[in-house]
Amino acid sequence: MKFYATLILSLIFSLILYSQDTNLTEDMTNDINASNETVQIDRISISLEDALMMAFDYDKTLKQAEYDVRIAQVQKDASFSDLFLPSLSISGGLNLAESQEYSVNDVNTGVYSSPDTWSASATLSKTLFTGFRNWNTDRARDINLQMKKDVYYDERLNVDLNTKLNFYNTFVAQENYRVYLQQQLNYSNRMRETYLKYRNGQVSEYEYLNAKVQYESSKPQVITLSNQYQSLKLTFIRQIGLTNVADDVDLVGSILDATNIALPDIPYNDLLTIIMNNNIELKNMSSNLEMLEYNRRVARSYLWPTLSANANVGITTVDRIKMENGTFKKNREGEFNWGVGFSLNYALDSLLPFSSTAKGAEEIELSIRQMEVSYEQLRDTIEINSRDLISTARSQAANLESQAENARTAAYALQMAQRQYRGGTISTLEVNDAEVTYLNAQLAYLQAIYEYFSSTLQILKLLGA
Repeated sequence: MKFYATLILSLIFSLILYSQDTNLTEDMTNDINASNETVQIDRISISLEDALMMAFDYDKTLKQAEYDVRIAQVQKDASFSDLFLPSLSISGGLNLAESQEYSVNDVNTGVYSSPDTWSASATLSKTLFTGFRNWNTDRARDINLQMKKDVYYDERLNVDLNTKLNFYNTFVAQENYRVYLQQQLNYSNRMRETYLKYRNGQVSEYEYLNAKVQYESSKPQVITLSNQYQSLKLTFIRQIGLTNVADDVDLVGSILDATNIALPDIPYNDLLTIIMNNNIELKNMSSNLEMLEYNRRVARSYLWPTLSANANVGITTVDRIKMENGTFKKNREGEFNWGVGFSLNYALDSLLPFSSTAKGAEEIELSIRQMEVSYEQLRDTIEINSRDLISTARSQAANLESQAENARTAAYALQMAQRQYRGGTISTLEVNDAEVTYLNAQLAYLQAIYEYFSSTLQILKLLGA
């Protein structure tokens, strides 16, 4: 009877533990291999390509950069108009007044002439030369337009980079959860095995209680990682513009997909040169230096005279009185007129070295020199960071290979330890060591995948790939 009672208690205890494990497994989201029986018709599956398309459509910073390009284009068109297009204006007038009798040599003619008149005119004017002010302004705005396009293109690369990093970072959190959940299941299985051995008198109560403590201690970590995964997933889908809850979205892919990229086979110095040339900060500062130089030329345009030209045509009504057959007659007709003029202006006060115009040009020159120093400083900093990034990316490739091998070895060692433990040839302590080693190896491997992907992706972004 004692044997049957022990067997019944063992079965009841196993069922309780199995129920606990089942509840833990059901807490996993559907994207972590949830039960096939739970099907929601409103679930959304998103691959990396889908996420990128959504991010490009939703990203607010990218939209702002696009408007910056459009504004710069309008400014460039305006300066082009100032450079080549003349100014055309038209005017007209109507004058109403009381009619008066027209007289010739103080003799009344009996003809009443109305001073009512109307007129129309058109004037075409153009500043022909302004000391190259309009030309330099147009060149400065052209550089500004190209800079805004470069910023927009770089922002697209940033959206691509951040979306990919956040996508796979979510998978890292998912895999970390799986690793800890598997460890908890291992603790649960060993607790059941230890309990059976304890009831059969094969191990002490202390060993069973120790196994139970390990199992219970793993629960908070698993719950924490589950919450962390759900939080990262929710943050990611918000970043690409989705308003769904995390449980309604499935991310399609695997963390191992992140290892499919590699650095191009380019010599180190060539790689560094390309990265430096593509750096958006250096390109922006270089563009700003060019614009300042053209602005300096605009400010110094006072050294040149200003030449303008204008042409106008007009028509005005006129009453003409003439005698026909001894009778005065009035004939109203339009009178056409035209004119062409040129003007040359020179601001002598701007030649004074202490004038506001001269000081404005001097200020721009000083700003150029200051920015040149900043440019050299920035270039040195970016070169150091670029060299470090290249070295890090190459070392991460070697580290990834090492961690992958280490994870495989740790998994094999754990399987061997579990078999030996069931056979009674090693103690619980040795199995625990093998499990901890396996856990750390898996976590290190997952982290190595993400770091390799992150550093390599940043290099490819700087290469414009």
